[in-house]
Amino acid sequence: MRGLARAVAITLGVALQLAPAAASPAPDALKLVGDQVGDQAAAESISDKAVGYLCQLRVAYSQRWVPPVLFIAHDPETGRVVISDPVALYHNAGLPVRGKVASESTARVSFTWDYPVGAGSQQTRRMLYRAGIDKASGKVTVTAIPAGFDSVFQADGRCEAQPLDELSAQP
Repeated sequence: MRGLARAVAITLGVALQLAPAAASPAPDALKLVGDQVGDQAAAESISDKAVGYLCQLRVAYSQRWVPPVLFIAHDPETGRVVISDPVALYHNAGLPVRGKVASESTARVSFTWDYPVGAGSQQTRRMLYRAGIDKASGKVTVTAIPAGFDSVFQADGRCEAQPLDELSAQP
């Protein structure tokens, strides 16, 4: 799991620097992201307090709006949060999405994010996500709710937290 966490940290360290960034550090994807974000964001760097959470979730088929793997990059100094998972990448043109810290204490941190699904159809709606992570045990619960509907999708699992640094953010 550490090798996968390192690979994801490298990918999303770049995302934290360029936010939002491509799902992989391919030069064409980074150029596209750089064009979208602008020179100012590209000049910013991540702090030494930035953390990457790599989460493995047990997802029942009926809960498939919750991804089986989730990566959250959080830089507490800048407040920047970048979320990457297969569901978000599929619905967001292959790009991670921005999130925000909903709450944080010494024991727990919660992140929220959303993105449109069904774009191009007449039933476009936003999927609203929340992930609550227990910092000591790594236990995570992820909830997905389609805006305007009563459905709730939920799964839990474990996250491994690792620091992100500028060296690991280089492609």
